[in-house]
Amino acid sequence: MKKFFRLVVFALLLFPLVSRGAPFLVENGKPQASIIISEEPQRSTRMAAKELQDYIEKISGARLEIGTTPSADVPNQIYVGKSSHTDKLGIETDDLKNGAYRIASKDNWMALIGDDTNFVPVEPWPRNNNDIASGKMQAEWNKITGKEWGYTHSQLHKHYSGSNTLFGTPEEQIFDKEGNVNVWTYDERGSFNAVSGFLRSLGVRWYMPGEVGEIVPEMATISAPEKDETVHPDFPMRILNFRTSVYGHDAMMWGFRLGVRQPWGRQAAHGLSRMTHNEPTLKNHPDWFALYGGKRQNQLGKRLNQLCYSNEELFQEAVNFARAQFDHYDMDVVSIMPPDGYTAMCQCDLCKGKDTPERGYRGGLSDYVWEFVNRVAKEIAKSHPDKLISNCAYGIYTDPPLKIKKLEPNVQVIIVGGRRPTSEDREALRVLRKGWAKLTDRPIEIFENYPFTARGFYLPAYIPKVMGESINEIKGKARGEDIWISMDFTDKAIGFNHFLIYFTARMYWGGTDTDAQALFDEYCDKFYGPVGGQMKEFFDHCQENWREMETDGEKGTHALELFTAAQKEAPADSVYADRIALVDRFLDGLRSKRDLLSQKRGPVPNLRLVGSESLEPIVIDGKLEDKAWREIAVASTGRMRELQTGRLPVYNTEIKTVWQRGSLHFAIRCNEEPGEKLNIATEKKGDQAIWYGDAIEFLINTDAHNYYLSLIHI
Repeated sequence: MKKFFRLVVFALLLFPLVSRGAPFLVENGKPQASIIISEEPQRSTRMAAKELQDYIEKISGARLEIGTTPSADVPNQIYVGKSSHTDKLGIETDDLKNGAYRIASKDNWMALIGDDTNFVPVEPWPRNNNDIASGKMQAEWNKITGKEWGYTHSQLHKHYSGSNTLFGTPEEQIFDKEGNVNVWTYDERGSFNAVSGFLRSLGVRWYMPGEVGEIVPEMATISAPEKDETVHPDFPMRILNFRTSVYGHDAMMWGFRLGVRQPWGRQAAHGLSRMTHNEPTLKNHPDWFALYGGKRQNQLGKRLNQLCYSNEELFQEAVNFARAQFDHYDMDVVSIMPPDGYTAMCQCDLCKGKDTPERGYRGGLSDYVWEFVNRVAKEIAKSHPDKLISNCAYGIYTDPPLKIKKLEPNVQVIIVGGRRPTSEDREALRVLRKGWAKLTDRPIEIFENYPFTARGFYLPAYIPKVMGESINEIKGKARGEDIWISMDFTDKAIGFNHFLIYFTARMYWGGTDTDAQALFDEYCDKFYGPVGGQMKEFFDHCQENWREMETDGEKGTHALELFTAAQKEAPADSVYADRIALVDRFLDGLRSKRDLLSQKRGPVPNLRLVGSESLEPIVIDGKLEDKAWREIAVASTGRMRELQTGRLPVYNTEIKTVWQRGSLHFAIRCNEEPGEKLNIATEKKGDQAIWYGDAIEFLINTDAHNYYLSLIHI
């Protein structure tokens, strides 16, 4: 049997001054209080009461009863959530918004309270994926709107932890078979946050989902000294992509305990893709779609089809699309953001001259895209003055537009990568955020993609210091964050993922001076116990050198040596060994990279440059009839191979290279399936539409630069 080490803490150490009249919740292992909730409690109130009951029992062995009326046989009461009893005590909750909570105790009572409003989904909504795949939801949405826009709430059913088919019926099971409360992601959880805050004051910590991730002290006696404390989060929006029915109960509860909050009614990314990416729209409205190389990008089966933002009919439909969602689903924010993968402006006559290529990639379409979004917002304000239109500053429209002096007041700016904890150029991000702040009086939002372990990320980016500093920087300036991370809670990735999630979520509480270093030191000490110091040395090395481990085998090797030394010292069959084993499994990727860096490269084409000033000049005409190509040395020719396998492809690509008169020339012949025509998307220099046609990308390493990038038409 594995040994679980617990931290023994006495109540006197937790509260420096315990008033003589402080009520005992538990005394010498015996219950001295009961938990009182409303006679008609909200879902998250029930969940908060059960959470308090369970953890008081874990800490002390005493199980407090949950009821709706105080008993004369129990000397003290803990009021969880708003009820007639808290009303009589005069405990106000009006200012407890966005997950804020209040902890108050006096005489023989204690209150743990906040906003616990239930979320109620608007019909129609999908009970399962079949409701989406069958077209049922799309048909219902078409009836409501009289249009053929794409359905926008295909993920809603993943945000309820119980049976979607039973939700709202008399047969609905509020509790599952283990006694857990079924809830929505979108339920408010103020009282649950209060319970979590109180338990943290007793020394409880949740570093990872499940028992292996928690720290629970042992106390025979628990007191509640007189206090009255209100705690507000630093951001109203604290989204990490937890979905209550997808990742399991342990993961759901972990996110709640960390204080995340995802409000209902907000759309962020690629709203216009949802509107237009369906067969009827693609077929019946080809002029809505971008023109590249003389062809509208409205192909069926294509994942991403870009749009023409000069098309007046598209503009009017975007306005109507937003209004329909505000009216029927009571949305607060509707996304008018282009589809993903957008790199080039439509080439139709209406769009000509609307780009700003002189601004570089990140600003090349800023005025073009944001002018469209701003127009939609202006129209929406006429009918829905309290609603917002959102767009992400992303890709080729990341930088603020220059032709718009001030955005409409109802435009919500979301900066993708506006914080980037893995970025080394913090000043550039500050400049970007300041630039957007000048265009809007509304606090910005931040959208981040953390390293995706599910996409092969393996570098140990344990970076609490940079994460903490970057989050503190945006407090008071941003409405909050929407963080997407690979929610891999398996043994393969949780040793890394829990670290990112825990430090991010806890930095959202505590004000602008939240101390990430203190959180980190405590984490190492409590989570790894007797080897906390050695694990801290490993994490410190990773924080300073994780980028270099991509190419520097020695730094990766040293990180693994530090980790192995800590692992050997962890007590066998202990919870600390279990926790370190989870980090160990994540580091398999780093071990593979270390081994790869120590090996020679596999079969790749090798060409030798042969130059001669006597050769006739090469004419750049796409033909290989020049003497230089006809008489080229065999060593300067080759055939490309598959990148991963090293094998020759079915349709061969030949390459030749010559150094002549101070210039490096390449001749490339790409063989295609007979009869297949070339797709030429643009003939304009620097036009990003090249990505929508057949092209070759060149990355040329030199001693002076990592690489030069060139794009060449086939």
